[in-house]
Amino acid sequence: MKKFFPSLAAALLLMLLCAAPASAQQLSQSQIEEQILGYMDDCRTAGMAVVLVKGNDIIYQKAFGVRDLDTGEPLEINDIFRIASISKSFSGMSIMQLVEAGKLSLDDDINDILGMSIRNPDYPDIPITVKMLLSHTSSMKDGGGADKYRDLRYVDPAQTDPEVIRATAWHPYPPGQGYDYCNRALNIIGLIIEKVSGERFDEYVRSHILRPIGADNAGYNLDSLDNSTFTRLYTYNKKEDKLVLAKGYERVNEIKVADGSYEIGRDGCYWSPTGGMKISAPNLAKWMMTLRDGGVAPNGNRIISEAGCKKLLTPVTPASPGTQYCLTTRTETRFIEGKTLKGHTGSAQGLKSCMFFCPGEDWGFVCLCSSTKLDKINEVYKIYYQTINLLYDQYIKPGNR
Repeated sequence: MKKFFPSLAAALLLMLLCAAPASAQQLSQSQIEEQILGYMDDCRTAGMAVVLVKGNDIIYQKAFGVRDLDTGEPLEINDIFRIASISKSFSGMSIMQLVEAGKLSLDDDINDILGMSIRNPDYPDIPITVKMLLSHTSSMKDGGGADKYRDLRYVDPAQTDPEVIRATAWHPYPPGQGYDYCNRALNIIGLIIEKVSGERFDEYVRSHILRPIGADNAGYNLDSLDNSTFTRLYTYNKKEDKLVLAKGYERVNEIKVADGSYEIGRDGCYWSPTGGMKISAPNLAKWMMTLRDGGVAPNGNRIISEAGCKKLLTPVTPASPGTQYCLTTRTETRFIEGKTLKGHTGSAQGLKSCMFFCPGEDWGFVCLCSSTKLDKINEVYKIYYQTINLLYDQYIKPGNR
């Protein structure tokens, strides 16, 4: 009997130790950054900027790699990336501001705003609403590639053969009855913002969102930005196992603005409201914190009511396993095990980006990558999945640091 109790106690202690959640091994900053550089090498990532926020403080930020592979210039933390679909959240906020100003409703028929005849050809009597565009439930699709989803001729039957439109731009199900992620829909949102506000899309976002939150050297208009800070983007050639320079930053509307031919309400889609924002990681973190804090920026400026911000972040429809889509933002459970996050990702021309915060826990992150292979973990790109989980384990996870 004397031997039994120590053995039982040891067994119970072993059971408790096995059941206790494992804490990540504490690493030095140099060890953390060595691991991240290893992830980048494995994923063929030329440059990456990361910001981790807790409360009102940036607790970690770092630029890794290079801005330009040809010159070898190191990436700087304030260099800007075209962030692709995270841009949608700026378009959504612009709409919510205009709703609060009483200039439109989420349930408005977009034809009444645009003066067009945008309808699913199979369901001509069902209006397409602003909310449907924001939540990807309009039954619209991105057939034909980026050149066509920026072109209203593939939406408006008055300009194009209806059968071409049916094949290119619409699903066979009724508006409001299904989900499909649609860039074309968000480019139309840019036109709506222009029609309702009377301002150019790029100027509206800059005046009503970027400047109030304190985000400098950011926007859609290339001519308004410091082009010496642009990060070059690269696509991965799997066959040759190398990075190839992606399509560069193009002046389209900038040319129209310069020569006076720009038309408000018709050219707004060419700013790419769906994916054309250029911004640095620290400035994008300011935007993430503004969303997290109910529409109040870190500098104290309120850009929308708490209720309006909440509506932007409220799920509308299931998107995929682990994901629900809101109004240009989404909820996501696949990034960090056991955590539900809110924000968005971006992917275009080699770039992979993500911006998320954890509601109720006061932390969030931004990760911008100028290139990557297509490897995924839990359907999330490997480069930022590994990086974010490492930083979460080292800086945020209870019991660490």
